[in-house]
Amino acid sequence: MEDKHKNDIVFWHAFNCVGGFGPQAFKKLTANFSNLEEAWQSDGKSLAKTALSEKQLDNFLKFRRDNDPEKLFEELLKENIEILTINDQAFPPQLREIVSAPPVLYFRGNKNIFSNKSIAVVGSRKFTDYGQRVAENLTRDLVRASLTIVSGLALGIDGIAHNAALAAEGLTIAVLGTGIDDATIYPREHFNLAGRILENGGALITEQPPKTPSLKQNFPARNRIMAGLALGTLVVEAADDSGSLITARFALEQNREVFAVPGEIFSPQSTGANLLIRNGAKLVSSASDVLEELNISRTQPALALKIFEPRTDEEKTVWKILSNEPLHIDKISKAARLETARVSSVLATMEIEGVVRNIGGQNFIKL
Repeated sequence: MEDKHKNDIVFWHAFNCVGGFGPQAFKKLTANFSNLEEAWQSDGKSLAKTALSEKQLDNFLKFRRDNDPEKLFEELLKENIEILTINDQAFPPQLREIVSAPPVLYFRGNKNIFSNKSIAVVGSRKFTDYGQRVAENLTRDLVRASLTIVSGLALGIDGIAHNAALAAEGLTIAVLGTGIDDATIYPREHFNLAGRILENGGALITEQPPKTPSLKQNFPARNRIMAGLALGTLVVEAADDSGSLITARFALEQNREVFAVPGEIFSPQSTGANLLIRNGAKLVSSASDVLEELNISRTQPALALKIFEPRTDEEKTVWKILSNEPLHIDKISKAARLETARVSSVLATMEIEGVVRNIGGQNFIKL
């Protein structure tokens, strides 16, 4: 790292450690000073002219009194954490485009991953068996199209997506709302998953400095980074109050695609995803729906002649009834002695598995 660049980075990090300094504060500083070292060393009157708020100015003066930028930077290096500013060439290009782009990104892992085409896969912490299988299968096929999977390392669908990407020997980026130092990675249940992401060529990123704990207000901001990194956001399962809907909203605001997997009308975990579809999100029943919308071709074929092994009694029953001849869902329901809603859910899962197809008019065939 060149001395001049390193010196600049030191002060970007120091200002980012001051509470209440976001994208707008950094814009004011860079517009009024030739560099952030000059801003750090300036007096209160000069800083006041930048239109920083009284609270920001007070926070900074107190922080500067008690902290040395060089020592803060040394602590960062001890954690094997690297830093990118929005002015760096290696800063993720997709993320730089958004209105509220973070001025500073901390990362561990593969910096080259940021130039990859990526898709955010998000969903409920309280997932269903259907949601898990959908997330696993869609993630696998998206990885086979050379997409990098972006998610939030959270419990539930996020973790499933990261694990599925690794199982498919793909790359994945975890965006955290906390620090990415070993002591602060959150949730702790996914500490080992974070390690495997790094070991397999992925990355951990955050805009929060090391030792930033899990604070509720930081997670919506984290979601904008997830949406900003990716070409689009795929919502697998989401209740009507899910944080995944925040990610989807950010994606829309940033002119990125929003995709959603339909779920059971009686399932609380499907309320949010079904609402997204009703409001115009692209309905997804296979990875092809995502790839076609993004104009991305598969680089690897889907598994050919896959042997389907039903996991539940309902799946076994429906699978036996299906054939190469089209069969309407009402007839399947009657033959299986199951409610139409349950049959619809089973068939949706089989479509994701790639062993059943709706050829139109709710008529289904085996593949």
